[in-house]
Amino acid sequence: MSDNVLELWLVRHGETLWNREGRALGQSDPPLNELGIQQAERLAKRIGHLRFDAVYASDLSRTRYTSRLVLPAADVKLEPRLREIDFGAWEGKYWRELEGADKRALDAWFEDPYRNRAPEGESYEDLLGRVRAWLGELPPSGRAIAFTHGGTIRSALYHVTGLPHGQSWRFQVDIGSVSKLVIGDMGIIVSKVNDTSHLGDLQTGPH
Repeated sequence: MSDNVLELWLVRHGETLWNREGRALGQSDPPLNELGIQQAERLAKRIGHLRFDAVYASDLSRTRYTSRLVLPAADVKLEPRLREIDFGAWEGKYWRELEGADKRALDAWFEDPYRNRAPEGESYEDLLGRVRAWLGELPPSGRAIAFTHGGTIRSALYHVTGLPHGQSWRFQVDIGSVSKLVIGDMGIIVSKVNDTSHLGDLQTGPH
């Protein structure tokens, strides 16, 4: 790999029970469920043999455990800025059961998640600020990997491509997926997005 290029792998954690149940997960901290563990084991077969010069993980348990299953010998740097978006008062609630003022706020958030937010939570602009700051501190070359969350990965991609105007959910980032950026003197190249080929029959979608 070139001395002036950083290869950045972005991995979404395996499934949790709250993902399966359709709850607002955000910065709450449920563990991987059995399927999530199996997905992480598939990830290990896919990328566990690769050498990474830097390994990062959100400090939430679902990402920490995914990182340990995939790269058990790695020195993992826990990074709170890689957490999922904070859903505030919606954390732990079933999306389908939000009603009244919460349902109106949810509709507004889906319409424009950059200006709107969950009550007491973050907007996508807040999340993007965290992710940009972290990206700015990465090493200039080598191969790095981050075990993180769907919203966080989506924000890293928007940092490269620009914010989607009128199409806020342009990138799908499934559970257990792999995305990759190549960062060099010529800028940032999106090399891979939402690769789930390693999951086979364990693919579960973006929930």
